[in-house]
Amino acid sequence: MSLLVCNEYKSPNYNIRKNLDLIDTVIIHYTGMRNAKTALNYLCNKKSKVSAHYFINEEGKLWQIVEDKNIAWHAGVSKWLDRKNLNETSIGIELENPGHQHGYKEFTFDQYEMLEKLINSLINKYNIKIDRILGHSDIAPSRKTDPGEKFGWHRLAEKNISIWPKNILNLPEDIYSDKLLYNLLSSIGYDVKNHYKDSIMAFKRRFMPSDLNENINEALLKVAYSVNLEFTKVRSLY
Repeated sequence: MSLLVCNEYKSPNYNIRKNLDLIDTVIIHYTGMRNAKTALNYLCNKKSKVSAHYFINEEGKLWQIVEDKNIAWHAGVSKWLDRKNLNETSIGIELENPGHQHGYKEFTFDQYEMLEKLINSLINKYNIKIDRILGHSDIAPSRKTDPGEKFGWHRLAEKNISIWPKNILNLPEDIYSDKLLYNLLSSIGYDVKNHYKDSIMAFKRRFMPSDLNENINEALLKVAYSVNLEFTKVRSLY
C-alpha cells in the first residue's frame, strides 16, 4: 500500500532498533496539545525527549518523524502481557487532538481514514496481529488516558484492524467476582498486578466509554469476559 507521507519534520529523539523483526505492536496516542504545529515542534525538539514514528493531523495529513528502523520515545514505562518497555517492539502513532487537558474532542473522519490505511500498511509490512493494536492507556494505565474514550476502536474493528466484542455474553451469576475481573483483565494483557484500578478505567475507556467509573458490576464483567474471548480467539491463530 502506498501512503503519501510528509517528511519536513524529523525528530532527533530515538535509539537505533537492533532488529526490524522485533516490531509486533502499534501504539495509538493523542497529542494532548492545542494544535498540530505545537505538537510537531514538541515531538521534534531534542529537549522534549519524546517522539513517535507517525503523526496524523485533523485533516488526515501524515508525517513520518522517526523511521521505523529506529526506536521512537513514545510508550515510556509500559507493560502488556509479559512484556515491558514497549518502545523497543512497537510503532507509535500520534493523532492530533487537544486531549483531556485542552478540550478533548472527537477524532475526525480524515484521521480515521489515514490511520486505517497506515495500520493496514504496518500490519502487512511487519505481520502485526490485531491483538497488538493498542492504546497508550492500555500499556500505561496509571500514567496515560490516550487516545481516550472518544476514540473509535469499534470502527477499527469493523475494518479488521482491532478487537471489539461481537456479542456481549451472559455469565452465570454465581461466578461474578472481583477475582474474575482481575483474571480477565490480566488475560487480555493489562498490568493488573501493579495497576488494577487504573486498568479497569483503561479498559472502560476503550470498551465501555459511556461508563467511566471504577464500579465492578455485572455489565463490566460481561464485557470483560466477551472481550477476553475475542483476544483469545485471535491469539489462538498464531
